[in-house]
Amino acid sequence: METININGKDYVSVEDAPGVVESDHVCVIATNGWIFEGYAVSREGGAVTLAAASVVRRWDNGRGIGGLAKAEHKGDYTLDPCGTVRVCAVVAEIALEW
Repeated sequence: METININGKDYVSVEDAPGVVESDHVCVIATNGWIFEGYAVSREGGAVTLAAASVVRRWDNGRGIGGLAKAEHKGDYTLDPCGTVRVCAVVAEIALEW
Protein backbone atom coordinates (compact mmCIF):
# COMPACT_ATOMS: atom_id res chain seq x y z
CA MET A 1 0.00 0.00 0.00
CA GLU A 2 1.40 3.36 -1.02
CA THR A 3 1.20 6.34 1.29
CA ILE A 4 1.80 10.05 0.91
CA ASN A 5 3.01 12.21 3.78
CA ILE A 6 1.61 15.71 4.18
CA ASN A 7 2.72 17.81 7.14
CA GLY A 8 3.84 14.72 9.04
CA LYS A 9 0.64 12.72 8.52
CA ASP A 10 0.48 9.63 6.27
CA TYR A 11 -2.46 9.23 3.87
CA VAL A 12 -3.58 6.32 1.64
CA SER A 13 -5.86 6.28 -1.39
CA VAL A 14 -9.53 5.61 -0.71
CA GLU A 15 -9.20 2.26 -2.50
CA ASP A 16 -6.64 1.12 0.10
CA ALA A 17 -8.38 2.54 3.18
CA PRO A 18 -9.68 -0.11 5.58
CA GLY A 19 -13.44 -0.39 5.98
CA VAL A 20 -14.34 1.70 2.93
CA VAL A 21 -17.51 0.50 1.22
CA GLU A 22 -17.73 1.34 -2.47
CA SER A 23 -21.34 1.85 -3.52
CA ASP A 24 -23.37 3.73 -6.08
CA HIS A 25 -26.29 3.60 -3.61
CA VAL A 26 -25.63 6.61 -1.43
CA CYS A 27 -27.07 9.03 1.07
CA VAL A 28 -26.24 12.61 0.10
CA ILE A 29 -26.34 15.46 2.57
CA ALA A 30 -26.94 18.74 0.77
CA THR A 31 -27.08 22.34 1.90
CA ASN A 32 -30.01 23.73 3.89
CA GLY A 33 -30.60 20.41 5.65
CA TRP A 34 -31.77 18.41 2.63
CA ILE A 35 -30.89 14.70 2.75
CA PHE A 36 -31.41 12.32 -0.17
CA GLU A 37 -30.80 8.63 -0.85
CA GLY A 38 -30.52 7.13 -4.28
CA TYR A 39 -28.23 5.69 -6.94
CA ALA A 40 -25.43 8.01 -8.08
CA VAL A 41 -25.51 7.94 -11.88
CA SER A 42 -23.15 10.87 -12.48
CA ARG A 43 -20.80 13.15 -10.60
CA GLU A 44 -19.39 16.34 -12.04
CA GLY A 45 -18.12 19.60 -10.64
CA GLY A 46 -19.13 18.84 -7.05
CA ALA A 47 -22.68 17.87 -8.07
CA VAL A 48 -24.20 14.39 -8.03
CA THR A 49 -27.25 13.11 -9.91
CA LEU A 50 -29.29 10.46 -8.10
CA ALA A 51 -31.71 8.08 -9.85
CA ALA A 52 -34.60 6.39 -8.00
CA ALA A 53 -34.03 8.97 -5.27
CA SER A 54 -35.93 9.68 -2.08
CA VAL A 55 -35.88 12.60 0.34
CA VAL A 56 -35.10 11.50 3.88
CA ARG A 57 -37.90 13.29 5.70
CA ARG A 58 -37.83 11.93 9.24
CA TRP A 59 -36.19 9.57 11.69
CA ASP A 60 -36.53 9.22 15.44
CA ASN A 61 -34.43 6.18 16.26
CA GLY A 62 -31.57 8.06 17.93
CA ARG A 63 -29.06 6.80 15.34
CA GLY A 64 -28.77 10.02 13.33
CA ILE A 65 -28.43 10.01 9.58
CA GLY A 66 -25.49 7.57 9.67
CA GLY A 67 -27.84 4.80 10.85
CA LEU A 68 -29.42 4.82 7.39
CA ALA A 69 -26.24 3.19 6.03
CA LYS A 70 -27.22 -0.21 7.45
CA ALA A 71 -30.08 -2.19 5.94
CA GLU A 72 -31.44 -3.25 9.32
CA HIS A 73 -32.23 0.39 10.23
CA LYS A 74 -33.80 1.45 6.91
CA GLY A 75 -37.35 0.97 8.23
CA ASP A 76 -36.70 3.53 10.98
CA TYR A 77 -36.53 6.34 8.41
CA THR A 78 -39.33 8.04 6.45
CA LEU A 79 -38.29 8.19 2.79
CA ASP A 80 -40.37 10.11 0.25
CA PRO A 81 -39.70 8.99 -3.36
CA CYS A 82 -38.86 11.89 -5.68
CA GLY A 83 -37.43 10.31 -8.87
CA THR A 84 -34.22 11.71 -10.33
CA VAL A 85 -32.53 14.53 -8.44
CA ARG A 86 -29.45 16.61 -9.22
CA VAL A 87 -27.81 17.79 -6.00
CA CYS A 88 -25.59 20.76 -6.79
CA ALA A 89 -24.16 21.48 -3.34
CA VAL A 90 -23.03 18.23 -1.70
CA VAL A 91 -21.85 18.53 1.90
CA ALA A 92 -21.26 14.79 2.48
CA GLU A 93 -21.92 11.41 0.91
CA ILE A 94 -22.48 8.14 2.82
CA ALA A 95 -22.29 4.72 1.13
CA LEU A 96 -25.44 2.67 1.77
CA GLU A 97 -25.21 -1.07 2.34
CA TRP A 98 -28.74 -1.98 1.19
